[in-house]
Amino acid sequence: MSIKKGSWKDSNWYVSLTGFWREYKKHRIGVLGLLVIVMFFGMAIGAPLLATHNPSPGVKVAPPFLAPAWVQVFDSGAIRNGEYLPDPNLDRGTTTSHLQIYGSDTYGNESSFSGYYHQATSADDLNYMALQWNHHAGDRPSFRFPWPSESETEMPMTEDFVYFTQTLDWPYERMPKDVNVSFAFSTHFTGDFATHEEAGLMFKVYVWLIDSSGNWKMIYKTSPPYYDYPITRVADLNWFDIVAGWRGMVKNSTSGTQEDPEDKLTLAVGLAPYKNFFYYNGHWVYREWSGSVEVRVSRLSVYVYGGYFGYLGTTDKGGDAYSQLIYGSRVSLTIGLLATALSTAVGVIVGMVAGYFGGKTDEILMRIVDFLLVIPGLPLMMVLAAFLGPTIENIIVVIAILGWTSTSRLIRSQVLAEKNKAYVESARAIGASDTYIIFRHILPNVTPILFANITLGVVGAILSEAGLSFLGLTDPNVPSWGRMLADARASGGFSNGAWWVVVFPGLMITLLSLAFTFVGHTLDQVLNPRLRER
Repeated sequence: MSIKKGSWKDSNWYVSLTGFWREYKKHRIGVLGLLVIVMFFGMAIGAPLLATHNPSPGVKVAPPFLAPAWVQVFDSGAIRNGEYLPDPNLDRGTTTSHLQIYGSDTYGNESSFSGYYHQATSADDLNYMALQWNHHAGDRPSFRFPWPSESETEMPMTEDFVYFTQTLDWPYERMPKDVNVSFAFSTHFTGDFATHEEAGLMFKVYVWLIDSSGNWKMIYKTSPPYYDYPITRVADLNWFDIVAGWRGMVKNSTSGTQEDPEDKLTLAVGLAPYKNFFYYNGHWVYREWSGSVEVRVSRLSVYVYGGYFGYLGTTDKGGDAYSQLIYGSRVSLTIGLLATALSTAVGVIVGMVAGYFGGKTDEILMRIVDFLLVIPGLPLMMVLAAFLGPTIENIIVVIAILGWTSTSRLIRSQVLAEKNKAYVESARAIGASDTYIIFRHILPNVTPILFANITLGVVGAILSEAGLSFLGLTDPNVPSWGRMLADARASGGFSNGAWWVVVFPGLMITLLSLAFTFVGHTLDQVLNPRLRER
């Protein structure tokens, strides 16, 4: 006759777990805290999918201190971030009509300029505008170049060059906060230019802004090395460049007029010889080369930033506050849980040893605890963090060093109450070892109060990490909520009205700390028999 085994639902662990959950869900505040913690765990695990930009605090993705994008619904004249050049990929056949030669060949110069538009013929091909400079041996462009020591201003050092233009319309009555002009190009050499390494020093590729009055503002010029495959160069315009290009399209606040009523801005990309001469034996010598340079521009982009960006704006360094906030949950949870686990393990061992053995062992261990409790916690953590270094591992150790003292006192008091009970005396009578009695009999009886203490310890670890980050004692390259607050304070975010770099990190710290506090309070009520009876 076989005995039928009970199902797994009849096992002790399942009955205990379901009974615990039945009691726990009666406390709404505990359920709320648990849901918030689950939300933060989901945020930390899914950070690579949720983040929209690079979360590193030092990576700039937009101008500093831009407000969240959703705030612009209250600003009727807000500038929308985006690409404002109608044809960044140069895919219109009419692009060839913009090709022009600056100056004229009136000095008998053998150098010549030309260009053409290439239309892609296959999926792997690119549309591009080709700018060519052909140089011949014996060419003496002395009339084309100013005195060699004269530096460039807004125009190249040569009086003749080839360029093409693209025009954009500006639909706003404000100037942008920041503008990035990028262009992709490849370079191809023939003749002597292909065999001499210094060929890249004989020319430059330029980018200009041309306003309605015909004024040219140079915003970028290239330098070697050059490649025969497309590379992208980016010009991050400064305030003077933006004023020079966009001021004419914005009404004067005093007179109510504007220089350019058509609201158009022209960009030009040009190829010009730079220096085909060198200094030798006290005089300038021109290179006796024959060959050509062809620059193929396949993309010309103008990305404009208004006063708003992303879900939560930007930080003091132009980083994405939303992405840093998402990844900051990883740091807070990692440090909070691991530091609490380490401090709890140390506190439990010290407390159980001191309470069980008593005597000199108890006296020595408790005096160490008293010493650590007397020392101010934050100053000691600052010293240890500065001494050990700002890595996450060291911060966990620093927080754990001061986090185990309260746990050890709590466990010691419970062990003192348990070690003289009958079940402990019975275990001693049958010859059980001290280690077996401590971990097999006493530890399970002090565990209920330990769970609540662990959850509250996580709160202390999270706040300690935020405090150390705020004081600049953590890794500046690791995004964390405390680091965001520290950067906002150091860069004037408080005084500049950048509320989003202060409110959201502080809100995350508060929510996560409250969630663990709610769970800890509920665990104490469920697992502590005395509180459950009230």
